[in-house]
Amino acid sequence: MIEEPEFVLVEGTGNVFRDLGDPDADLKHAKAILAADIISALDDSGLTVRKAGEATGFAAADYSRVRNANLGRFTIDRLIRMLGALHRAAGTAPPMPWRAPPVSASNSTTPTPIIVDKSYVQAAGSLSEIQRNWSLLFPDAFFFEVASTNPSARQSCLSKLRELRGNGGVYVVSNVGELFRKEIHDLVCAGQPSENLVQGLDLDAFFGAQFDDLTKARRDALALTEIEFDQEVDALIEKANTLHGHIQGTSNGSTEQRKKAYGLARQEVAQDRDFIVKFFAEVLCGGAYAPPGARFLMQIAQTGAFGPEWALYRWTQVTLLYALELLEKHGQLAPEKLTTKQREKFQHDVIDMQYVVLGVLQGALASKDKRMRAMFKLLRPDGAVLP
Repeated sequence: MIEEPEFVLVEGTGNVFRDLGDPDADLKHAKAILAADIISALDDSGLTVRKAGEATGFAAADYSRVRNANLGRFTIDRLIRMLGALHRAAGTAPPMPWRAPPVSASNSTTPTPIIVDKSYVQAAGSLSEIQRNWSLLFPDAFFFEVASTNPSARQSCLSKLRELRGNGGVYVVSNVGELFRKEIHDLVCAGQPSENLVQGLDLDAFFGAQFDDLTKARRDALALTEIEFDQEVDALIEKANTLHGHIQGTSNGSTEQRKKAYGLARQEVAQDRDFIVKFFAEVLCGGAYAPPGARFLMQIAQTGAFGPEWALYRWTQVTLLYALELLEKHGQLAPEKLTTKQREKFQHDVIDMQYVVLGVLQGALASKDKRMRAMFKLLRPDGAVLP
């Protein structure tokens, strides 16, 4: 009689990549879950990859790669954006479990939605007390920042987010680019960030990951987005150089006179709606970095329907404020002559601009960054800022 070999049943961890000893197990597991959600959304909607690309602004080839499980070139934040855009375009998102109320000082029973940046989370002792009065909204760029920071800061942020999640939820809002796509596609304002939650997103993919290996993810992400970052920096410099010809008194006179001129220009950006509309329609929609559908957006701006409730309007204001600061500190710049340190600094500014735009649209911002807080107060004196 042949003796049967003895088998040992071993329970898996729930992460097949970790079970197989893959050094990038947590990162690949998170990507796989997001890819599966994207494929399910495509199947449920009946959209082809070509139609999905047309509806969301992402390349059809990207959806094809996801379908074929070719995920090496994708970052987690890009997959999150693809999933959110696909749900909105296809109309297949599940009912929202939570709808944030409008910001209101008289609303004392329902937590008020507020945009939160990494500096605030990192400095806070605990977020649970804040959660009693505020519904904390995190742009999807926040998760990329957390994954990209040093291990100690990352673990500190993650532990606070896990506590929030256990107490009622972590809400992710679309980034500014997704709001732009919506406004350009529909030719109406996208609404507040709290009305644009990333739906159909399983955050277990994020919280289940250890992120011990995300130094590699940071390298991959920076390599994939380097051109995009550089384009944003170049666009900011172009706007600053263009703005230079629209401001009187900034290129001559005493230091005090130039400082006063820049101060008046900031007030004009914050308060003069006609100036913003005109600058957007005539300069931004006609420049080298004009958004898609610029001709139609220009027509909307000229009809008077374009205003502070639009993400594109607030983006114009915030971009001009950063451009004014750039001009005051550096004067006119040539992109090709930037030092590595300058370009890295401006890349961080581009990320900070996301938080300011979303915070201004929402009417509430939690940040420890003094410059971001000052810009928010300038554009939303009626808004709430923490701490």
